[in-house]
Amino acid sequence: MFQAMCVSCHGPTGKPPDAMVVRLGVRDLTDPTVRTRLTVAHVEAQVRTGSANKLMPSFTGAMTDEQIKAVAAFVASDRFVRR
Repeated sequence: MFQAMCVSCHGPTGKPPDAMVVRLGVRDLTDPTVRTRLTVAHVEAQVRTGSANKLMPSFTGAMTDEQIKAVAAFVASDRFVRR
């Protein structure tokens, strides 16, 4: 799911292209400071509702409940940064 829905903004490893950081403020999901806040619940809420500034859209409707839970668990896991 991450590859299909998230890579265009967050990059294949979670580190976004510089242009996405400058243009949209996309967070580096591999940054240790960011990772301390990336709980499954936080990622799931972000995917469901989008970002507070609405630059990241809500994926409710574009992804099933199971897909949202799966991508949230993956992004919040240690496995995400070790791949």
